This record gives sequence, C-alpha cells and structure tokens, in this order.
Amino acid sequence: MPVLPSLITLGNLFFGFLAMAKCTDALIIQGAAAVLSVDAMRLFEVAAIFVFVAMVFDGLDGAVARLTNQATEFGGQLDSLAGIVTFGVAPAFIAKALVDFYSRADVAVLPYHPKIYWAAAAIFVLCAAMRLARYNVEMVDDDRDHHDFVGLPTPAAAAVLCSIVAFYASQGDAGSSISQWMLPPETYSWLIRALPVSLVLLGLLMISRFPFPHVVATVVRGRHSFPFLGTLVVVLFAAAIEWQFALLLVSVTYVVVGILLGLFRLVTRARMDGRDPEDDVGDFGDATGPRGATFDEP
Repeated sequence: MPVLPSLITLGNLFFGFLAMAKCTDALIIQGAAAVLSVDAMRLFEVAAIFVFVAMVFDGLDGAVARLTNQATEFGGQLDSLAGIVTFGVAPAFIAKALVDFYSRADVAVLPYHPKIYWAAAAIFVLCAAMRLARYNVEMVDDDRDHHDFVGLPTPAAAAVLCSIVAFYASQGDAGSSISQWMLPPETYSWLIRALPVSLVLLGLLMISRFPFPHVVATVVRGRHSFPFLGTLVVVLFAAAIEWQFALLLVSVTYVVVGILLGLFRLVTRARMDGRDPEDDVGDFGDATGPRGATFDEP
C-alpha cells in the first residue's frame, strides 16, 4: 500500500467531510432566524474554502505517487472514492443547504419547491459518480488526451458551486471592492436563484462530450504570448484583493470556454474531441494513464 500518496488522498476526503460539517454547523447556528447571520455566512464560506483546500490535496497525490513510483490500483480507487465525496456530495450538500434556507425564509429569494431542489442536488451527485466511473475505465491512446478532458472535470464543477457560495458569503465585506464596483447589488440574489439550475447544468456537463482544457498543460507547460502572461498577472492581483470574485470569474470562464470549444469543434470538425472524424480509436480517453496508474481525477 502506498503510504504517503494515500495519506494525501485521505486529506482530500477529510476536508470534503469537514466542508459538510461546517455547513451543518452554519445551519445549527442559524436556527429559525429569517435572515442569514454573519456567523452562519462565515461558516458557509469556510465550507467552500475547505473544498478548495481538498483540491490542492487532489492535485498533490498524483504528483507524489509518480515521483515516488507508488502509483497503484489501490491509489486510483481511493482517489475516486475521495472524489465522489469531496467534489460530488459536499458541493451539492452546501448548495442545497443554502437554497433550502432562501426558499423557506420570510423574504424568500426562491419559490418553495423542496422536491425540485433535492432532485437538482441528486442529479449533480449522480453525474459526478458516473463521471468518476467513466474515468476509471478509460485509457490514454495519444498525447492529445493530455490537453483536453472529455466532460467537465468533477473538481471544476465543484469549484463553480463553491465559488458561488463563497462569493455570496462575502457580500458586505470591506474587501469586496471590485465586485461592488462592477456588479449591481441584486447580483447576490440572482446567484441564489441560479444555484438549482447550476447543479443540473454542471451535472450534465460532467457526463457530456464537451472538451475542457487541462489547466496544468495549458498554463504551466509550453510557451504563451505576452498578453496571456499579462492577463494571468491581472487575475492574480484580483485574487489578492478579492479572492471570492476572482474564483467565481475564473471557474465560470473555464466552463464557458469548454462549451464554446466543443461547439466550435462540432461545427468545424463534426466532433468535439478534436480528432479527425476517421479516427475512432480511444474515443473517450480523458484519463492521464491506464487504470490505477495515477491518483489524478480530471
């Protein structure tokens, strides 16, 4: 059993569980109050942060496994089990808790439709499970699979939901100067209204054929233009000033880029994966190695 990579993967799972625990604490503190308190807001924000911390562990375990030559079947399965909790169940749980509160409050932002909301959260979780199962059985057949993922990666879907929650919890903060300048006040209410739709849309994108760029391969590897570097610097400065808004902007942009890329390829090449239409070998191929050869979930 690979000890160090497994411990890192378990850290991913631990922070996913801790995110749900903090969300539950927020609901307990809130009680029957009609307005979400500042303390409850902060706990929702902490829950979202823990999911992002888990993403760091998710990225490290595969790198450590390869560096120490400890990539095994056990590690791949453990990584998938951690992923379904941290990037499937936890984000859906946090989003549904926030949606439920604002559908039951005295000044309801959402209509009271509890069955629709739990169904939307369930769709997200089920699609995340199918996404991870598909990843486990797919194989790499050429270098192009290192640049695109087939379907929205589960960490990216979780990032969109958690960035929405974190950004909503930041309303009224003194440091939210960028968003207060760029966005109208009703944006926060529209984000809550968008959560049920986002759960369903992100779930369907995870099991779709849309290509989504590999962030590491796109940013770290290879050469880029000077405007690309300048844009990256601006994003980093924005994150230093207001990280909640920067995360929301980056995560939503990533999803939009994947959708537009897939539609462009569908129109120009008659398929979304970027291959020639005659090439039907390894049509899925979004993994980074044979089953069990890596801890990374795309």
